[in-house]
Amino acid sequence: MKTWKRWLPFLLVNILVSAVTTLLVLIVWSRLNPATTLTLEVSNPGLQTATQQPVGELALPAMDVETLNIINVIAAGDVANEVVILERVGEGELNLTGWQVMDEQNLVFVFPELVIYKGQLEIYTRIGTNTVNRLFWGMTDPVWSSGEKVTLYDTASQMRAEFTIP
Repeated sequence: MKTWKRWLPFLLVNILVSAVTTLLVLIVWSRLNPATTLTLEVSNPGLQTATQQPVGELALPAMDVETLNIINVIAAGDVANEVVILERVGEGELNLTGWQVMDEQNLVFVFPELVIYKGQLEIYTRIGTNTVNRLFWGMTDPVWSSGEKVTLYDTASQMRAEFTIP
């Protein structure tokens, strides 16, 4: 026991000296080698300024054609994890711009400019940054609850899919 007590002050001094030495080395290194910024010059003489071209109206698929299904609602009641999962079941591209997902209290998520071909799409209730297949509603409170109906409407306000949360 006495041996341990004799070595304790030396160990503590060693830890302190090591920490101070490491800190000093990092400070000296950062002063002698400042971070450099990289600037890239991009030039493409053949590229012209983008202009908007008028686009014709896209026709909605017929009502008897399945387009998108609501597969599931996960973590209903938990805004941090709440997500509606949709799946494209038809063929070809489907422009979802302006389509809506609505709950029974008439809270509405409106799709941003988006074209889907195949696969699944996730709509998170919480705040976040949209990606290719993950959209964020921007709500701070949960929207969905067990037993509630989730309804999908197209731009003509025609119901395209409905799902009851288990």
